[in-house]
Amino acid sequence: MFDSERLFNFRPEEGLVHAYSYNLIWVSVSIALVIFASYVALRLSEKIERGTEERNKNILSLVGALTMGLGIWTMHFVGMLAIDMSHTPNFRPLTTLLSIFPGILGAIISLCLLWRLDIRLPLPIRSTLLGACILVMHYIGMTGMIFEGRLGYDPLLFSISFIVALTFSYFALYLKEKMENAFPIVTAIGFGIAVSATHFTGIEATYFFKAGATLSYSDMVITELSAVKISATLLFLSIGTAALTLISTMTATSRQLQRSERRWKFALDGAGDGVWDWNPQTDKAVFSKRWNEILGYADGEFPETGAAVFKAIHPRDVKAVVKGVKKHIRGGGDSFYTAEFRMQTKDGDWKWITARGKIVSRDAQDNPIRIIGTHTDITDRKLAEEQIRIAASAFESQQGMMVTDEQNRILQVNHAFIEMRGYSEAEIIGNTPRMLQSGRHDTAFYKEMWEDINRDGYWHGEIWDKRKSGEIYPKWLSITAVTNTDGKVTHYVGVHTDITERKNAEQKIESLAFFDQLTGLPNRTLLLDRLKQLIAVSKRNNQYSAILMIDLDHFKNLNDTLGHDKGDIFLAQVARRLEDCTRAIDTVARLGGDEFIVILPELSPDKKRAADIAEKVTEKILEALNQDYTLDNASHHSSASIGVCLFGTESITTEELMKQADLAMYKSKSAGRNSLSFYDPEMQSSVLKRAALEKDLRNAIQQQQFTLHYQPQVDINGKITGAEALIRWSCPGRGAVAPGEFIPLAEETRLIIPLGEWILETACEQLAAWAKIPDMSRLKIAINVSPIQFAKVDFVEQVLSTVKHTGIKPGRLKLELTESHLLHNVEDIISKMQILGNAGIGFSLDDFGTGYSSLSYLKRLPLWQLKIDQSFVRDILTDPNDAAIAKTVVALANSLGLGVIAEGVETEPQQAYLAKLGCYNYQGYLFSRPLPIDEFEAWCNTWPGKTMSQETAQQLLI
Repeated sequence: MFDSERLFNFRPEEGLVHAYSYNLIWVSVSIALVIFASYVALRLSEKIERGTEERNKNILSLVGALTMGLGIWTMHFVGMLAIDMSHTPNFRPLTTLLSIFPGILGAIISLCLLWRLDIRLPLPIRSTLLGACILVMHYIGMTGMIFEGRLGYDPLLFSISFIVALTFSYFALYLKEKMENAFPIVTAIGFGIAVSATHFTGIEATYFFKAGATLSYSDMVITELSAVKISATLLFLSIGTAALTLISTMTATSRQLQRSERRWKFALDGAGDGVWDWNPQTDKAVFSKRWNEILGYADGEFPETGAAVFKAIHPRDVKAVVKGVKKHIRGGGDSFYTAEFRMQTKDGDWKWITARGKIVSRDAQDNPIRIIGTHTDITDRKLAEEQIRIAASAFESQQGMMVTDEQNRILQVNHAFIEMRGYSEAEIIGNTPRMLQSGRHDTAFYKEMWEDINRDGYWHGEIWDKRKSGEIYPKWLSITAVTNTDGKVTHYVGVHTDITERKNAEQKIESLAFFDQLTGLPNRTLLLDRLKQLIAVSKRNNQYSAILMIDLDHFKNLNDTLGHDKGDIFLAQVARRLEDCTRAIDTVARLGGDEFIVILPELSPDKKRAADIAEKVTEKILEALNQDYTLDNASHHSSASIGVCLFGTESITTEELMKQADLAMYKSKSAGRNSLSFYDPEMQSSVLKRAALEKDLRNAIQQQQFTLHYQPQVDINGKITGAEALIRWSCPGRGAVAPGEFIPLAEETRLIIPLGEWILETACEQLAAWAKIPDMSRLKIAINVSPIQFAKVDFVEQVLSTVKHTGIKPGRLKLELTESHLLHNVEDIISKMQILGNAGIGFSLDDFGTGYSSLSYLKRLPLWQLKIDQSFVRDILTDPNDAAIAKTVVALANSLGLGVIAEGVETEPQQAYLAKLGCYNYQGYLFSRPLPIDEFEAWCNTWPGKTMSQETAQQLLI
């Protein structure tokens, strides 16, 4: 008979069992390991729930199960190491490794496998499965211990270990279900307690019998093999129970769902919607034939997973869709999930979809395992809505919009139209657009406009309109006729754009392009256009017209003295006076600067008559421009030089006509300014000759066609003191060109600069050559320097550089300046002369007496000598004035301590008279004409050094 009292009170004798204790450190480590492994497995479980890819979910499930299973086994193994016995036990490797599998199986059952099933098992069955796996793992692992003796188990404590395993497993899974991974560390501690409590309860139930210990038949001890069998039996029973539960539940549910699904799909397919069926836990999905057709797929072609659906959703929509699905799953209840989003079709296009779904099945823990819904193609509706939005946005655009009926009664206007016209909406609605007419367009204009609308269905163009204030303004109007399906006009839509600013901008652009901003007169561009048209009209009508080229005299002086602001006021006043002197049909234009043009169209078919009219108008203009001007607080007087050119009967271009008028104007300037001149064809011939000469002059400089001739300078004793270097040009096509012909042209074209540089270089090289000839080493060479050349910034450096590299004595070089040098920038001239003078270079003031030299400046100049111009020497014996001037020049030179030389001396009486005045240096044909260098050197060698004849000397003494 079963002895229950012995069962509860049985204890083996102390000598039969090994005593043991616990190492608390290893105990703590074992518990920490299982908690850590459980925490990692739970975090992986979170990722499984958030994931959409089936493959990723499977991988995470496997990793989570292995992690937790190994954690449970590790806790058991480390927990066994925590046992301190009289001798150290060993372990059977195969048995120890075998004990791992129940732990992994328990983790799979509790966390992964059942979680991925469509129907969840009740919590008690799952907790029994987990507890049984822990017990099997523990008792199999215990059989792997090798020590001196054998194992046995206390029946009561062995039973309690079962109760502990099942209870704490239930508690751990309960925490996981309720907390939904909100606090995974708490759930992990629950799993740690379940495993640790089972393990150490099992240890307490264990007897470590010594070798040779004998028990009586009546001793109530469970052997180690029996413990494994009992725990394994529990596991198999729980697995069988779970399997039966699953099969029965799934079978019943499947039949029910199949029946409802057939009815539901039949109804939805008939409505044209696509049907989907999705298990959020396994991510498996089923899509109807219509669902695939909406996206362009064949039946069953689209991947049957929820992840594939989310992947096909537009990137801008998928985040909101996922968020909505999760919110619906958490919310529960009988509500429907709805969303609108774009999905990509098989062809790569995008379709708008309305999704509607509902959770139809949940597991025992209330997790959704089946959601069924529909997809409706709403692409056409979305496009229609977009068109409506575009139309509404366009109607309320910045352009004025008006809609009328077929009778032209205004039905609707937008805000921009109201702002443009100044009327309120109530004042406009019901009226016709006639209320907006400006009166600038006649009946024919509107008749033609409506003919276009009736024929073509639209009209657009510029039109003048009237605001409520009465202001007339330009607008761009587009009218479109709206017809119904029968082609009958039902409405008219007008788009009104105020183009006032554009018109103002066009006028501004035209003003900038064709009018002078200072005077408001037509500029060169508009002038040439009008002139071109007038040339054609005058020729066609056989009428003479005239062009007046006007240049204001000495305008630069006004800018330099009173400033450019006064100059601008002066030009504006000139423009008004010119307009006052001309007719409305005449054109007054400003070319730029101080140049104006007046065009007098179609004066007369008779050339003389036309010339008389043009002359009278020009004289009127001259008189008007000669009147005083008031420039703010300043008064100014001015005049003008005007060139007149007639045209009309012959073909001529605008460029040629402008050149002819310009030539006539310069003729007026040459005549002393403040006058008018008519164009003469000889002027053109002169200009052409001048242009040809300029071209030859440029070639001559490049080809070095010039030579220097030297005219000797002698003193009263007949001694040669030096020579003046005079340039000569022998042109291959022209022969010898007189200096008076090409020197002025070189000055005007600034070719005098390279020409002067060549003269300087050549003269210095000649001085260097003479320095090697004893009889000529003392000679000086005088060269003429142009004011333009002297004004160059680097003139001083150039002269000093030339003197240096040729190696001449600076005192042998003499620069001859004219009085014209002293008219401008005197301080700069004095500064340059002083630098060169300090270097030893001499200066002679050429043509003295012909200009307007200031004596105050003259005394400051570092001059060597004054040169009496040949114009005074020529008639010095017959013209008292020339004699007086020559005498004054000599006296002035003596008073300033300067030398004096006379040029153009051709006779001995002239020399004698000059000597009588005190001039003892001469240059002229009396001694020699200018000679080429070879002839000059030969002349010097043969020059007898003659002095004045006895007769001439006698006259000198009288």
